[in-house]
Amino acid sequence: MRRVALVAAWVSLALCAGESAGAATKTVSYTVATPDGSLTLPATFVVPVNATPAPAVVVLHGSGGMDGRGAYHAEVLHRHGIATLEVDMWTPRGLKGGPQGRPRRLRETYPDAFGALRFLAQQAEIDPQRIGIMGFSWGGGLALATASASLVQEFTDGALRFAAHAPFYPVCWGFLRTAADFRLTGAPVRIFAGERDDYEEPDTCRTLVERLPPESRPSVTLTIYPGATHAWDTRSGAVNFFDPNAALGKGGRVRFFPDGKVADRSRNEAAEFFARAFAVTPSTKP
Repeated sequence: MRRVALVAAWVSLALCAGESAGAATKTVSYTVATPDGSLTLPATFVVPVNATPAPAVVVLHGSGGMDGRGAYHAEVLHRHGIATLEVDMWTPRGLKGGPQGRPRRLRETYPDAFGALRFLAQQAEIDPQRIGIMGFSWGGGLALATASASLVQEFTDGALRFAAHAPFYPVCWGFLRTAADFRLTGAPVRIFAGERDDYEEPDTCRTLVERLPPESRPSVTLTIYPGATHAWDTRSGAVNFFDPNAALGKGGRVRFFPDGKVADRSRNEAAEFFARAFAVTPSTKP
């Protein structure tokens, strides 16, 4: 097993009403063992009050770093009584984000995700059996990869696993080569993808699901939004840039076109997915 050294450090503690009414927000950090040594990751921990021990979701950003998408989605999770831990993976690595400012391989950040799982499992406010994970692009890849039974064995000896996974546009082509051996833990996985994602072909994520081992396919649900680009829920406006990972790894232009209707629909559907996985009564709040 790869040991994930975990040291919870309360950098600052601010119990306050955040964006979601009745939520306590804490700025925390946790330390993981990485291939290059230890790394301390800052995170925002939000726990709905009067809902403990609460279910929780780890929220992981994309290649661009922390950009508001995590908070946008977390707001709805909080309304359902679900805590969130949004992790900053780039700042402690000294990375600026973007195609030239991210790690070379997704594997380099596996400890970040499993370290977050261990951190949450040790918090008195959190139910360790109801911890999920969601992420966007790079973070979406992590939300999908951590459903691997072999990775769970490697990082936790099988003693701890995520209870639900919601990868948003996870760049599915990167998983195709090993899809036949991608055996999942059995926890529910819901992939959210856009039909016009410049990293993929329109059917890439569907092909990935079809190539999974037969016993793994029933745990995966795929939602493809017609006309949606990569990062339809971006909070920073339209973007156009070159990425060597675009076009199935051949390289090309990537376009982000914000779509408010798809963004609202996808965050509500993700929150409902987690609520069902955690046996939480869906919120009726607007």
